[in-house]
Amino acid sequence: MINFLKTYALFISMMIGIVFHFIFVDVSFVTKYFMDEPLKDITFITKYMLFLMLLIVYCKVDFRQFKWKRWHVILLTIQFTVCMLFYILVYKFDQRTAEGGLICLLAPTATSAPVITGLLGGTVAGLITYSVSSNLLAAFFAPLYFSLIGAHGTGAEDLSFFEAFLTICQKAFPLIFGPFVCALFLKRFIRPAYDFLRKKQGISFWLWTIALVLLMSRTTSDLLAMDPAERPAAFNMALIALFCCLAQFTAGRKLGKLYHNKVASGQAYGQKNTILAIWMAQTFFNPVVAIAPATYVLWQNLVNSYQLSKHRRGLRKDQEN
Repeated sequence: MINFLKTYALFISMMIGIVFHFIFVDVSFVTKYFMDEPLKDITFITKYMLFLMLLIVYCKVDFRQFKWKRWHVILLTIQFTVCMLFYILVYKFDQRTAEGGLICLLAPTATSAPVITGLLGGTVAGLITYSVSSNLLAAFFAPLYFSLIGAHGTGAEDLSFFEAFLTICQKAFPLIFGPFVCALFLKRFIRPAYDFLRKKQGISFWLWTIALVLLMSRTTSDLLAMDPAERPAAFNMALIALFCCLAQFTAGRKLGKLYHNKVASGQAYGQKNTILAIWMAQTFFNPVVAIAPATYVLWQNLVNSYQLSKHRRGLRKDQEN
């Protein structure tokens, strides 16, 4: 039973989040016990869960392994070139589809990617190096690209390039550098706690399954609350998100295979910071465009679930042999 749960935990978590979204989307039943005003936004909880997951992962990483590799440069160049090429090619046919694809391709690497990379046996240090670089470059290129194509979403017209840059950095970097700094602090001053977290890497996996329930409940509720007139456009957004997801995971793994870093490269390019992507879509574009990164949450976690189940089956076969 334990092996079954570990193999299919992500898929089970997604199904629970989808089916019981009306329960988990409202987290006031938890926060009312320790907050004066119950909080109903699950983003508050998922951010802290991601922080703890990354802290656990970083406690296992040898920080001396943080080095730029050739595949980092190539993949970053592809990421921030292909997204704009896609927009230019698709814009003539459908503006919203072009914008949805741009967001999915431009979005930086997810802060949770090191967790999945570690579970898949990939090089976590290489992934973290790419993640930091990806989020930093996204903070620069996102406002640049959006200004070039004429951002027209709510609030975008009030943001200068520098203000947009700082806002994106503010949303992305605390979850990247915060756990990193805490891990260094624990290693230097509270070594027993550092050693404990380093040995308990499995905790990050189960925390991610809980966070996934909350994320899927939020996505499902948002889709169901949508205006029926917008559903055809939402369907197109979901399809373009699926295309971008599969294309990026495939391209990342193929490139990584050339440099003996298939897992880290695949997760670096395919697993996206969807929370930041949804915010960018809602701020700079029509709210319907946010459906693309919202459904990307589903697609990328289906891919992750498949990869983890395949990886665990391979481990069991090796143990049996």
